[in-house]
Formats: sequence, C-alpha cells, structure tokens
Amino acid sequence: MKKLLLLLIIPLFFSCKKDLNISIQDTGTLPKLEITIDEYYLWSPDSGLYVVGEHLPNWNQNFEHPGKIKYSENNYTLFEEEVGIRIKGNRTRGWAMKSFGFYFRNEYGTSELQYPVFTESSLNVYKRLVARNSGNDFGITQIHDISVASIVRGHVNFEFQEYNQCVVYLNDVYWGIYNLREMITPHHFENHFGFPKENIDLLEGSELYPIADDGNINNYMDNVLNYINNNDLSLQDNYNHIKNIIDIESYVDYIIVNTYINNVDWPHHNIKWWKDRTTEESKWRWVMYDTDSSFTGVESVWIGDLIGERYNDEGSFYIFNKLIKNQEFKEFFLNRYLYIIENVFNKDRVETLILNNKNRIDDEYDNFHIKWPGTNNKFQWEQAVYDLIKFNNQRYDVMKNIIETLKNDFENENN
Repeated sequence: MKKLLLLLIIPLFFSCKKDLNISIQDTGTLPKLEITIDEYYLWSPDSGLYVVGEHLPNWNQNFEHPGKIKYSENNYTLFEEEVGIRIKGNRTRGWAMKSFGFYFRNEYGTSELQYPVFTESSLNVYKRLVARNSGNDFGITQIHDISVASIVRGHVNFEFQEYNQCVVYLNDVYWGIYNLREMITPHHFENHFGFPKENIDLLEGSELYPIADDGNINNYMDNVLNYINNNDLSLQDNYNHIKNIIDIESYVDYIIVNTYINNVDWPHHNIKWWKDRTTEESKWRWVMYDTDSSFTGVESVWIGDLIGERYNDEGSFYIFNKLIKNQEFKEFFLNRYLYIIENVFNKDRVETLILNNKNRIDDEYDNFHIKWPGTNNKFQWEQAVYDLIKFNNQRYDVMKNIIETLKNDFENENN
C-alpha cells in the first residue's frame, strides 16, 4: 500500500521503462556523460537499479553493478572507464531521474580515474564520482546546490563538492541535466590532503550523538565531547586547548554559511566532519553538502544560543553553544560573519554566479523538461532561479543588520 501511494502521489518518483525512451537530441552546449550498463542491472525484479522490487525498492539498497562511463565535450572524449554503478541519495533516490554513483575499482578496470575532471579544482585523481540529479531541487532550478558551492568556493575554510554541469545518456537514451560532483568519502580527503583513507574518521548525525560514516567516533567522543562537557570554555586556557583539536576557522565558516542560507535540513541532518585520527596536527574540519533546502525563509534566523529559537534536537549547535561562551570566539565569530556577508554573499557577486550556472543550461532546459514533463517549464524554471537571487538580496540586508547589532552589543559590553 505504501509503495502504491508513492506512485500515485508523486508522479516524478517512478516511470515505467517504456515511458523513458523518449527520443531527444541534446543541444551540444554541455559536456556529455554516457552511462552504459546491462539492461538487466537496470530493470530486473531482483536487483535492477530502477525497479521497485518485491519488498523494498531496489534503488534504496546498495546494489552495485558493473558498467561504463564516457565523458566528452564538443565530441571529444575526455575519459572512458569501466566502473561500478550505484543509485545515490536519500529521499531523492525515488525520483525517476536518479543520481548515480561511480566507483573506480581494480575489479572493473582501474582503481582510480586520472583526469582533472573539475575545471575549478587542481585535483586530477578521483576514486569516486556522483552524477547528481540536483536532489530536492530536481525539476525546480537544477542549480541550487551547485550555486551554493560556487558562492563559497575560494572564500571559506571547509570542504565542499566541486561540480560540472552536464547531460547524461543512459544506455544511449537522453536522461537529462545532471551535476557531476565529487563524492564525500575517505578517498576525498586522501586525494585532497594526502591522509591515508584508512586513517580517516568521517562522522555524521548530530554533534552530540554522532555516528561514523567511516572510521569510528572514539577520537571525537574522547577529545572533543568529553572535554567540552567537563571544562568551561569561557576560560581562555580551556578554549586554547580545544582550538588545538577543532579547526575553529573551519567550524565558524561552516556555521556562518549554513545559518546565512537558512539551511532548514540542517544541523540535525546533512552534517559531516572529519579528521585523520593518527596525525596529531590534524584537527576536526567540517564538510558542507546537500544544501538544496536553503535560500528560503528570509526572516528566519537561528544561530544556536546566540539568537533565534531552537527547532531541532538537542544535539543541534551543541559545540557552538559551548564555544560562544568564550569572548575570543564570540568576537571572531561576529567579525567573520560580517566579513562573509559583505564579501561572499555580496549581492552582485551572488547574482552573477547564479546566472552563470543558469546560463550554462539555458539552451538545454527545454529538452530536460520534455524528458521529465512534471518538472518546471521554462518560465517557471527562470522564476525559480530568480527567486534564489531575490532571497540573497533580501537576506543580505536582514543578516547584516542582525550581525551588526550583535557586534555592537558585544563591543559595548566589553568596553
């Protein structure tokens, strides 16, 4: 019954195979990612990635099947590799246009892709990639999450996923506009920072009740939570100690960006942080991802105990609420917040970056809508994109006024 309701209530969740073979020729304005996989691995009842299955939907399970990807631009092949293919995402696994994860393993051909996939990154080795359907933004703007990434790129001290916009073909059938992304796994930190992947602790969940995505929670529980639970961080010596364990700049930037964009699917969800457990110099750093549920609610503000009302579980802002008791931290946080508002979220800058992402897919959008007719039409799509710009224009003024007031109050209290 639950399965039937999903199909009836949300048509975009699932389409029959015969409805997906619409003949569409892309415009040639975007890079092309061609996915080739045995039809059995897509449509078989027992393990087909696109099949509801007998019990749970197959797309909700971690089936991995062999296939091939080919990435090209202007009819020139940039790379072509045998890979393992999975369906990726959380709730968005249910969309008919699903996200695909690509796993480079020796058993398929090579353990890593050696190619500079992303134009804005200096990295040229990848072990995992994701062709993302834009998540909760599927069929709305197709650029929401990547626009946040483009806004913070080069200006913040936390990790995020680089991206390219592209069209995907699945077994020679046009599948729509995707965002090719980095995948956040221990391989990501190994490639970017040189730490062995087996030494990485990658945590998620709430700050108070973390779970290990990879590695274990022991280092964090013993050295972070245990310390802040038993030591007053308003005392400078204690704060200095925690600064040697937590990358304060990373944490501050992470809190600022997520609260500014009003990421409502956070901090009780979509939060990750990591470190190399074997290196003393390694500190806990934060990772931003999945910001589709943001840029909404211009007047809504919650920055832990600093301002606003709690609306998530008790683990939300747990570390922040301890740190904010320290005067050095509070001063740094407010000054940094004001800097990020004025420089990172500058109105003209944000508008330019969002429109750049829009313009790259403008010529292709009609094809995407034809493929998936339940999505925004061209007019609705353009309006949704401009709503992102409108939000930032209004949010800039709201948040600047709030942070300037908090900063002035802090300075008056300490003069």
